[in-house]
Amino acid sequence: MKKKFILFAVILPVLTTLKSFAQDNYFQVPKRGVTSWQPAANWEHSLLTGNGTMGALVIGQPHDETIILSHALLYLPQKRSGKDFEQAGKLTEIRQLIQEGKFTEASQVPVKLREEQGYADQRDPFIPAFQIKVEQQPSNIKRYQRSTNFETGEAIVDWQDELGTFERKVFVSRADSLVVLSIKGTGKINCSMNFEHVPIEWNQWKFVNENVGEMKAGAEGQWLTYQSSFKNHNPGGLQGYEGAGRLILKGGSSKVENGKLMITNADEVLLLTKIMPSYHYESSNLPLLKQQLEAKNTDYQAMLLLHTKIHGELFNRMKLDLNATAQQRALNNEEMLLQVKKEPAAAQIERAFDAGRYNIISSMGTNPPNLQGLWSGNWSSPWTGGFTTDGNLPTAVSIALPGNMPELMKAYFSYHEKLMDDFRKEAKLLYNCRGIHIPAQITTTGVETDFGGTWCLTFWTGAAGWTAHYFYDYWLYTGDQDFLKNHAYPFMKEAALFYEDFLKTGKDGKYLFNPSYSPENNPANSPSQATLNATMDVMIAKQLLRNCINAAKALKTDQAKIAQWKNMLAKMPAYEINKDGALQEWCTPDLQDNYSHRHSSHLYALYDEVDPDFANNPKLTAAANVAIEKRMKFRIDEGGGEMAFGLVQLALASAHIGQAEKAQQIVEWLSSKYWTTGMGSFHNVGGLFNTDISGGLPYVITQMLTYADPGKIALLPALPKEWTKGKIEGVLLRGQVEVKSLTWDGKHVEAVLQSQMNQKVELQLPGLIEKLGGETQLRAYPAHPGSYQLTLPALQEVHLILDLK
Repeated sequence: MKKKFILFAVILPVLTTLKSFAQDNYFQVPKRGVTSWQPAANWEHSLLTGNGTMGALVIGQPHDETIILSHALLYLPQKRSGKDFEQAGKLTEIRQLIQEGKFTEASQVPVKLREEQGYADQRDPFIPAFQIKVEQQPSNIKRYQRSTNFETGEAIVDWQDELGTFERKVFVSRADSLVVLSIKGTGKINCSMNFEHVPIEWNQWKFVNENVGEMKAGAEGQWLTYQSSFKNHNPGGLQGYEGAGRLILKGGSSKVENGKLMITNADEVLLLTKIMPSYHYESSNLPLLKQQLEAKNTDYQAMLLLHTKIHGELFNRMKLDLNATAQQRALNNEEMLLQVKKEPAAAQIERAFDAGRYNIISSMGTNPPNLQGLWSGNWSSPWTGGFTTDGNLPTAVSIALPGNMPELMKAYFSYHEKLMDDFRKEAKLLYNCRGIHIPAQITTTGVETDFGGTWCLTFWTGAAGWTAHYFYDYWLYTGDQDFLKNHAYPFMKEAALFYEDFLKTGKDGKYLFNPSYSPENNPANSPSQATLNATMDVMIAKQLLRNCINAAKALKTDQAKIAQWKNMLAKMPAYEINKDGALQEWCTPDLQDNYSHRHSSHLYALYDEVDPDFANNPKLTAAANVAIEKRMKFRIDEGGGEMAFGLVQLALASAHIGQAEKAQQIVEWLSSKYWTTGMGSFHNVGGLFNTDISGGLPYVITQMLTYADPGKIALLPALPKEWTKGKIEGVLLRGQVEVKSLTWDGKHVEAVLQSQMNQKVELQLPGLIEKLGGETQLRAYPAHPGSYQLTLPALQEVHLILDLK
């Protein structure tokens, strides 16, 4: 703590004179990125870098640095009983209790079953790998800056002291699959380097001792090593992991002393580190790791170039410009976050947009982003650092398709496809149904581990249908027919097969969703979250069946299934509107809405698309708007409040029904209240590191500025009046169209569109055309003011220049 105090005390007086210290190659301000004037207060505020498989958290201390490494596959195995939890045998009782309105009694059934069956299995939690410690010769700090370059993926620490000017850079290469650490400076580099385990807090020792075997760091010659074994071995699962680091010096020398590499008078230092999970720990992977590291290029710039060709190309496909001032954009992040507490800033919205996409790119590869993306500085991650399917995971991945990064979704699809056997087993064990059931929270297996009497998650059946939506949406965005045939449609059919068995008709001939669950809310007139006919459950099932019908038609298959699914759609319960005029959270008149809640699950039909039920029904749309207003009142009273992805849900629904000012208010909250000084994202205002809105915020903004269904494109459908001038580039749309650029300045709009196929689309604009420039021909639809027919030739840019009335 003393070192931090001295550092801050020295930095503060020189903040206003940073520009006077400008030197070539040092203290650069990234064109697209973030700068910070002090080291992270804790690991959550670290600079982030990652390649989708390995991640690094950079604290940023000049003389006593900590770089925490992680790996996407490091989930600590927990003891498994070898038993299966079985709920299906009590399903009739559960349903009867719910139909009688005995919701609390129904919610206790799985709790008691778990005790009776002796089922105590837990999810494998996400853990950090180890950390790199770098202790450099101390001296009085004269100037300091840490930064992340979003285009290159580098986390950079620059400082000037009495020994010279120094720069430490870290990136995780997508090309070479390793962590690259570079130190250079105008003076000689004298430092030590070593690997060590991430510190264990006093209340975590029991957990670590019960589950982790050895944690052994070593140093020999030019090498650092780390080995950790796990005490619990499950069939085919992890038994531990190992890491190796190779030191390369320019000038100077090194020796091993007290388990550290001691470096003297070097001109430049390079450390290449690689982590490998172990499935046969008794057979060490260290020789292989060293062999792989010895084969790598040892030139920092060459390695960075190979990485940037992949990472930078992904990141630079999209850009947002909200006409922020150069002065705003130049603010370091601490200043920016203080400023936006007083007044919203376009520059912070731009920065959060970029940071969010950067975080998702950096954490998505081997797996989709977990609750913490790819990073962890703690042995007890909240909610085990897993994949939460009732909101967090969908929010995190939501930017991948419109954000012009469709290839990243392969991690999402492969993760779920690997667990299909578990999902099938769960459908049978919990509901005696065919098809698949996906739990609300998962990590290395697809089985249920949540059985609370309050959060009765074994009653939530919506995850498989929600997941299937992304499989289908990938096809709508990309047109990949092979994916539709061999991945999306098979997955969708299994999700639909569950409903074919699960849904039973009531006395009115309509389906009953029983049991049902609206995450994570209870009706105002019931203390239990166990319910009947949650609106979200109905919406997910209807969306899934419609998508299955459309996919089957596109593949020219399953005519009998199409007829069956159409029949099922006709039996779905109607959506309810309550006495306040709000869309009701349960399609059951007796259940009263509880507006004071962080989720907005009953708006699901407006998250990613404008559901046909709403597009063709102004009364339902108006009811959805009232529901948004009720939730907004709660959020305003909370100052934004906890669980930021709930705000994303509200903003998406607002944007998709044209409520621009509501969406804008939420964007201001999301961009100003939920970011670390290193531009990671938080779950709550100012705390709890969580990656979901890193995907969700940029997704909301794309939907405010563009929206598409196949055959329809809307430009500026929810443009707030505050955004008088701006530009977005590289938005991918359903229907295989890219908005290469969309610029607006008052009523003047310019757009460049490119389609992958020949097609005619309905173009929807936020007003009538007063003047049309260029050679583009548009044909108006007299019955639909503001709608025009637009021809898009394959692989040709179509330029629109419009002045609107």
